[in-house]
Amino acid sequence: MSGFAYAAVAVVGAVAVLNLVLTLALARRLRDMRAGHAHDHDGEPIPEVLPAPGLDVSGFPHADLTTGRRTVVMLTPTCPPCQTLLDALTTDAERYRHDTLVFMIGTPAETATMAPRLTGFDTATMSEPQAEKEFQVKGFPAVLSVVDGVVVDSSHQLPVLA
Repeated sequence: MSGFAYAAVAVVGAVAVLNLVLTLALARRLRDMRAGHAHDHDGEPIPEVLPAPGLDVSGFPHADLTTGRRTVVMLTPTCPPCQTLLDALTTDAERYRHDTLVFMIGTPAETATMAPRLTGFDTATMSEPQAEKEFQVKGFPAVLSVVDGVVVDSSHQLPVLA
């Protein structure tokens, strides 16, 4: 075999090994993401800001979340993504109003501008520490799907309704 053929086989082998290494790295990354062990660019764990499915919120004293399906939306008056979600919620109020409970995060004075936009929704005001304690929410906006007092899904977006 000529030197050219050996070089070609070596290049093809190197590309195959590189492809295998990258595929295994991608598989590991996806497995870590599914397991909830996301990391930032420096390798540090990214803290969870939404509750994991299975959190029991049936003992929350300010609203009955023990039976049926409820969408719990938590908004702060100062975050731009919360304002965008509030716009979407109020624009499509007829679709969301029947099962949605909206917590305005902050003092009544801080949330006073939000309250008139939420007429017809079940609303309550809650402090940020209370949201973290009761619902394990550390990032806003937060949208929780609660079934019979248990969180089944959490997101930063409103659910898509059929």
